[in-house]
Amino acid sequence: MLPSFAASGFLPLGRYSVSFDEAESLLVSAPEFLDSATRTGLWDGLRDYLDRFLTLEDVYADALAGLPLVHRLWLGGSFVSTKPDPGNVDATLLIDTRAERAVRGKPGSKWLTTAFQSRERMREKFGVSPLRIGYQPVAHIFRPELFTPDEQTYFTQRGVWDDWWQRRRLPDQDDRSPSEESAAPARGYLEVRL
Repeated sequence: MLPSFAASGFLPLGRYSVSFDEAESLLVSAPEFLDSATRTGLWDGLRDYLDRFLTLEDVYADALAGLPLVHRLWLGGSFVSTKPDPGNVDATLLIDTRAERAVRGKPGSKWLTTAFQSRERMREKFGVSPLRIGYQPVAHIFRPELFTPDEQTYFTQRGVWDDWWQRRRLPDQDDRSPSEESAAPARGYLEVRL
């Protein structure tokens, strides 16, 4: 069952796992967005952005041995609200580092870097403001003393962006930067399965 927006215009607290089609149903084709001037175009831009990863997966399927490049996609910000015409899609991509290593250096793999080099350029080209987390499965989660530096980085990045997507900017605040006052979780976000 899809989550629904609260009276605040945001999802209730938490991370909600949905398929790509379910996310589209909730954020683009829902009746309250039929008159939106931006949502369909932004969704098409997100699809085009993600298609570059999916194309690499298809081309290098043998090298990837079933691993996806994009483990999960987190969507937040104004696109995951009842704002009729958001300006972009705020997205965090959990890139599977094992898959990334398998295709690095191969023709077309430069996209794995280009996709995150300039958020402004991606926003202009696709309407997507992307952030990257290097996903890696960690078996020894209860033994942090065994974490490699890469595993420590992964958990730090995952925690940072999980925290960020649950924050709301405070109304009537001149400085819209993250602050102690805006740190309490106040909204939910989507984890999209591709």
